[in-house]
Amino acid sequence: MSIDPTKLPNPPMPSYTLTIYNLDLFEKSKFKNYDSLLESRLANCQARANHLASILENGSAISVNGTLVEPHDERESKGARKKVTGTTTTYLVGQYVAFFALGTEQVKSYLVIDTGSDLVWWQCGPCYKNGCYKQKNNPLYISTNSKTYGKLDCLVESRNCEITHKEYECSPYGNTCIYDYKYVDGTRTRGVIAHDVITFVLDQKQVSIVFGCGKDQTHGKAFSDQYSGIAGLGRRVIGGGNSLPSQFEADIMSMCLPGALSPKGSTLSFHTTPFKKTTSATLL
Repeated sequence: MSIDPTKLPNPPMPSYTLTIYNLDLFEKSKFKNYDSLLESRLANCQARANHLASILENGSAISVNGTLVEPHDERESKGARKKVTGTTTTYLVGQYVAFFALGTEQVKSYLVIDTGSDLVWWQCGPCYKNGCYKQKNNPLYISTNSKTYGKLDCLVESRNCEITHKEYECSPYGNTCIYDYKYVDGTRTRGVIAHDVITFVLDQKQVSIVFGCGKDQTHGKAFSDQYSGIAGLGRRVIGGGNSLPSQFEADIMSMCLPGALSPKGSTLSFHTTPFKKTTSATLL
């Protein structure tokens, strides 16, 4: 008996889809010709390889949420371990940029994709004094202009603040959850943990996410003015975590990588499967 594959039912798989572009599309204006752009790519690859090799040499481990844990003295407690937010490179944070429409005004913003961290953040006005860098490709998101913006109350929503995130803490001046996030390449962002809606342009679906409202990005190595922030795609954490896979409860992530200089872009999708969730245990 033969089966017609075109008539097989597809299980429902709700998804969230973003448009992504290669970072070189934004950075190419900084290079005088294609050869210099290619040399920069090779340098990025070499720096990434060196960084990954240094992780192995130093004995660092990857924690459950994708961050790096530095080696420690066995006499120290586990809580004394020094954690450094992990990125894939010390030369550039990522190679691809995702388009986001932020808040009720759907402010157009580009965030660099980073699979080694679990915070989604973008520059957020009003900024601290001299805290925000000038953005070249998109306007600054102003939180007070969005009707759906709200700061995270660290007493009511403690799980999304300091209980599960060492980079966050409850402000001594109120119930605001503040963060100080340092990347291994020397860049740094500080601000408040908040929530607001993002709009998926393909189907105009809106969803509220927790994000870092970046008030100060100038006390470390400079970020590129080509984008507004970083979208952390660290592995999903069941029952917590602020990376996009965690917030979307995504079991599957699919990405079609766009060409280096293609203006059309491609897609990054997060899917939730209809299959029953299971819990895994580490073998001893």
